Amino acid sequence: MAETGIVAPIVQRGWIAAGVALLALIIWGSLAPSLPDIQAPVPQFDKFEHIGAYLLLTAWFSAAYPKRWLWIAVSFAVFGGIIEILQGYTGRDPDWFDWFADCIGAGLGAWYPRRWALRMRLFLADRYARRHA
Repeated sequence: MAETGIVAPIVQRGWIAAGVALLALIIWGSLAPSLPDIQAPVPQFDKFEHIGAYLLLTAWFSAAYPKRWLWIAVSFAVFGGIIEILQGYTGRDPDWFDWFADCIGAGLGAWYPRRWALRMRLFLADRYARRHA
């Protein structure tokens, strides 16, 4: 499953575009003045949402740039802290435990899920190459 020729840039651009859309969704969800009041199944369930969001972001962008996985994980951990600070200006409550959950998610995303996402991206590139060969 090697990426060669024009296939790699096309798949790479699509992968990055999807990641940017995911990032925009997470930014919107984090900074929207108020979200729908949904009854959480367990107390502090939002911490699991933070872990999942930052795990996905880190894994996704680490698959796009595999050699930069550590830089990406640290960047998303810092980004999570910035988002928590900005929440104080949107009428929401900044919570440093949310930032801690973001850091856990970024760390977990840099571990195994990034390898899975990289395999998925390479699979898509290989499939695209076979269809357009």
